[in-house]
Amino acid sequence: MIVYLAGRIFQAALTIAVMSFLVFAGVFMLGDPVAVLISPEASQDDIARLRQDLGLDLPFHQQYLRFVSAALGGDLGVSFAYGVSAIDLVLERFPATFELAATGMLLAVLLGAPLGLYAGLRHGTIGSQAIMALSTVGFSIPIFWVALMMIFVFAIGLGWLPPSGRGETRMLFGAEFSVLTADGWRYLALPALTLAIFKVSLVIRLTYAGTRE
Repeated sequence: MIVYLAGRIFQAALTIAVMSFLVFAGVFMLGDPVAVLISPEASQDDIARLRQDLGLDLPFHQQYLRFVSAALGGDLGVSFAYGVSAIDLVLERFPATFELAATGMLLAVLLGAPLGLYAGLRHGTIGSQAIMALSTVGFSIPIFWVALMMIFVFAIGLGWLPPSGRGETRMLFGAEFSVLTADGWRYLALPALTLAIFKVSLVIRLTYAGTRE
């Protein structure tokens, strides 16, 4: 078990390292961010000073090592758009992300497990075939297209649910959560359902396979 856990941890660390390098290299090749951050009327001295302050005058490998060293210390830099610490922005938005992911997963289990169990126990029936066909559709449809259609139908067309925002929130453990208010659930329902569609399909197939086995 210890060897297995150590191997999984090593694989996770290697994946993070590779992905961080690829993302950093991709951003590096997109162009000079100074051209976006500074005024077009800025002098060459101002541009050079900003590049030096941001460390953009260093070679690629030095920039990457500098980024990794800072990230391991919990410093993700400063947001160009908001001018504040990036880690503060991440922590500020984490409660909303967490409750959305948790709600989507909960809906997927509550919907997918019974459907997968029924499909597995009633294998070969019309109901079982219909459920498995719907799970295939859920896998096949791009999630961004589903999100657009959900907004178009339930927010714009029917006007039942708001298209964006968090609604009324309540504080819990020093963070704001929408799941603690009825108005917050109205705002959370649409993105949670959209996020749950793919996961429902996955849970159906896993439960179906386990039941058949």
